[in-house]
Amino acid sequence: MTLFSTGEDPIDHSADIAFVLSNSIENFTLAPAFPIDRLPVNDSSQLLNITNFKFLISPPCSDDSYIIVVHSAPENYQRRHLIRTTWGSWLPLYFFFGETTAHQTLLDTEYAAYHDIVQGNFIDSYRNLTYKHTLVFKWVVYNCPHVRYVLKIDDDVFVNIAKLDKFLTQTLSPYGTRDLLMCSYVWHHSAAERSNTSKWRVSVEEYPHEDYPNYCEGAAVVYSPDVLFKLYQMLQQDEKYFWIDDVFVTGIVFSQLNLRHAEFSWWRGHSILKANENDDDYLQYDPSRNLFVLIAAANYQHNRKKLVDYFLKMSTLETQLRR
Repeated sequence: MTLFSTGEDPIDHSADIAFVLSNSIENFTLAPAFPIDRLPVNDSSQLLNITNFKFLISPPCSDDSYIIVVHSAPENYQRRHLIRTTWGSWLPLYFFFGETTAHQTLLDTEYAAYHDIVQGNFIDSYRNLTYKHTLVFKWVVYNCPHVRYVLKIDDDVFVNIAKLDKFLTQTLSPYGTRDLLMCSYVWHHSAAERSNTSKWRVSVEEYPHEDYPNYCEGAAVVYSPDVLFKLYQMLQQDEKYFWIDDVFVTGIVFSQLNLRHAEFSWWRGHSILKANENDDDYLQYDPSRNLFVLIAAANYQHNRKKLVDYFLKMSTLETQLRR
């Protein structure tokens, strides 16, 4: 799996866009986003195959029509700081974690200051990302009855907040939509990695097939509540576990819904910029074209203050455009 940089999609997606828009909800409803009464009585204490699940930290959810949920590693404080001090200061967002011994004091301190930490009782590790993805679903289902869109991102993503707000509340609908799983990029016919040197190696025992179903690159994914709830139900009922969460949740499980992935790039001006390790790559960010920026890890180490200053300025300008 190689990360990517996307420009404008040259293909005409007018038919795809029309289909997505046809599922938009046209009227306001007071009905809760999630039919919790359809869940088993023991669902609250289950997370996939964990039967003694509990939230260790769980703040209240915003009543906004959309929220942003962030996969973050406990040690990535600088990435969270960049988000909180730039675009994240204007939007309802939450960072998700499993248990950590080395960084629990840090997370407790952050929660006391920002009230944006959600934590469950499983070990926070790379191979436990599917637990974290399902933790996101569980917390949203039980705590966010008024949400209309859920944007899941990784903690190395910058969000163009003015463009995101306009896209969700005007291009789509302020009242939500149905059957939506929209991705930063969709992987097609991706082969399961068998090389012993690969970070994403899976054994035949873990996954016996040659190719994965189509799935989302996980940098940025938008879920409509109905799709999120159906995926959550299926994950909880099957109790299976495959550790590459993008493949499992947005590919293997999603394929059972007989729905199609959508992509942000179908709409012009909603591309994703990948800022590589080169010092000034992120300066190529164009608010009129880029919905997201994927920031390479080295930038946090070498350009930390420049990143904060730059994206704070850009976020402030975008916030002014929203008004």
